[in-house]
Amino acid sequence: MGHQFASPAPGLSVAVYLYQPGDGGLDRVAILLANHLLSRGVAVELWMTRIDGKNAHLIDPDLVVRRVPAPGGERRLSMIGQFPALHAMVRRHRPDILYSAGNQSNMLAALACLGTRTQAVARISNPIVRPTQPALSAWARLKRFRAITRLSALTIVMGEHDRALLTDSGDVRLLPRPTVTPAMERARATRGTRDPLAPIRLLMAGRLAPQKDQATALAALALLPHLDWRLTIAGCGPLRDRLERQARTLGIADRVDFLGYVGDPDRIAALMGEADLLLQPSRWEGLCATLIEALACGAGVVATDCTPNIGPILAAAGQHRAVPVGDAAAFARAIERALARPATPALMTHAVRDHGVTSALDAYLRAFASVARQPERSPIPSPAFP
Repeated sequence: MGHQFASPAPGLSVAVYLYQPGDGGLDRVAILLANHLLSRGVAVELWMTRIDGKNAHLIDPDLVVRRVPAPGGERRLSMIGQFPALHAMVRRHRPDILYSAGNQSNMLAALACLGTRTQAVARISNPIVRPTQPALSAWARLKRFRAITRLSALTIVMGEHDRALLTDSGDVRLLPRPTVTPAMERARATRGTRDPLAPIRLLMAGRLAPQKDQATALAALALLPHLDWRLTIAGCGPLRDRLERQARTLGIADRVDFLGYVGDPDRIAALMGEADLLLQPSRWEGLCATLIEALACGAGVVATDCTPNIGPILAAAGQHRAVPVGDAAAFARAIERALARPATPALMTHAVRDHGVTSALDAYLRAFASVARQPERSPIPSPAFP
């Protein structure tokens, strides 16, 4: 590490709550945050219901990990059932901050801090109102998010649209997503000039689940038989068999490579550094980490309007505007236009310059320090709480 970082809050203690170290973006961000706080000398612990998962290998071995007891069953019900245990842990260990990794746990964390000195910090990891959501459902969802914001000391959002929806409900701050790693910067730096005779290299990265809607991208690619493209899909999930069948039915199976789960961040960066385009056909997203990663690696992006938060990034990066969710024909046309008019890697990386992992995580630390109750606290030994 370069210069010595002066912590903005000596003695600060943080508990990062994560249900389990799964394969999603919010899981990865929570673990990176906990690791980073540890490296900055913060007394930090990772509180989880389950300690097994795809991203468990990313947890720093020096990080204190505590299990939050929970009843069995479906995840959402399990989280509701563990409220008494989480509340008891907050009262026992008394962290200054209880950070919730994402939408599902925000209410749980806020309620667990009631009646204690611990400040709840919520993170909005998916859109507050999803595209095409019915009006009544959208209204109820917005009311719920505003209630959580009022209960929390701080709510972190990833886009100006989400901040505008919540700004009158409490302390809401737009922070960069900690996404761009040194490996991605190296991938961009070593990116070669595209060979016009080589196949077009396309990439999709993400869980094979309805939210990511890889089926729309496959349908779009079937409309482009005149282009010499090859698609790599990195990710695992319940829809893999269905997507493989769809590729065979569309007659494009020989052009699609299913890699399965890729847990090595350097490997993901290498794949993006080799791709001409990242395809992001999601039905809803908070900000789209893979979109930022691809741009950082110098790959273009074709995305759906899965969140208003990506519009400014696409425009700044010289990308095609987002296309309607689920519209395969529009997605196919956007692929053609993106290939015909690629933006420069320099423009793309400039658009995501604020999302570097270290600087973004330091912004989280400063935000935590600003809401923590600092005066008259006894020193807390790192990394454990008293």
